[in-house]
Amino acid sequence: MREHRPKHSDLSDEQKLKANCRAYTNVYIKRGKLIKQPCEHCGALPVQAHHVDYSKPLIIKWLCKKCHELHHVMLNTRV
Repeated sequence: MREHRPKHSDLSDEQKLKANCRAYTNVYIKRGKLIKQPCEHCGALPVQAHHVDYSKPLIIKWLCKKCHELHHVMLNTRV
């Protein structure tokens, strides 16, 4: 099993932090410790987890796909 497990050796430290944060969040969702909420902007379902700070994997903004993409576009256009 270990032979086929993906390796993180080729990832940067930031990419490792993000991957670990997402995995941690997914485990908590599967265990029922984190409950998905409607989109914080429009109230739509289904939603995606948005992490403002990847060092805090349980602090999440729930956003639908459209609002999540818009949020990232707005972040990238700020000067």
